[in-house]
Amino acid sequence: MPRGLWARLLLRSLLLQAAWNYRTLQGAGAAFVLLPLLRRLYPEPAALRLAVARHAGHFNAHPYLASLALGSLARLEADGRDAETIRRFRVALGGPLGALGDRLVWAAWLPLCAVLAVCLLLAGLAPVAVLASFLVLYNAGHVTLRAWGLAEGWAAGIGLAARLQTLALSRLATRVEGWLAGALGFLVGLGLAAPALSGELPPVWGVLGAAALAAGMGAGPRLWRPAAVLTVGAVGLVLLSGFFL
Repeated sequence: MPRGLWARLLLRSLLLQAAWNYRTLQGAGAAFVLLPLLRRLYPEPAALRLAVARHAGHFNAHPYLASLALGSLARLEADGRDAETIRRFRVALGGPLGALGDRLVWAAWLPLCAVLAVCLLLAGLAPVAVLASFLVLYNAGHVTLRAWGLAEGWAAGIGLAARLQTLALSRLATRVEGWLAGALGFLVGLGLAAPALSGELPPVWGVLGAAALAAGMGAGPRLWRPAAVLTVGAVGLVLLSGFFL
């Protein structure tokens, strides 16, 4: 795919859900993303209308991982695949990409960025700087995911369904969940240690904070879900009870 065309598709993918509706879900957005390529492949107005209608039908995937499907669909169009093959391919990809994206982004990457931002706030960083750090970190990850998906989908083409088995997105999600567990331990440690160091709580809370930090960084990735969540919750309840004892 020419770099200029790839860049246009990537930028348009940011608006994938701008025309979201209950009938076709992301269908109109998918057609909008692929329109620059379709115009190149189908210069005749009638053929272009058919191609746009083909991609404007029902489609639903995770908005960030949808670029994998869009890259593959672009390759199928460039390879001259028939309309029925393209339609079935679109339908088959939506569910798996939605489930993978929900786990990787909504259940792991977004919470991790939020927890790290709270850690920066507790460490004394100015609120504006905390907000900027969160936005930069989160969007760097999501734009990278979109760009990678578009290129990977184009390279895989019709073989994307099989290629998903080797992309290790599930293992990446597990790794990010481990980072999240460690970040939660770090957050609880900061929450306990900071008041103790400032004299607002007895020094024993600083020791508990250090223990929470060590547990989260060391055991958290191995205990993630549900044990890590329960551990962090229990420490948080102990911290809360300390203010009433």
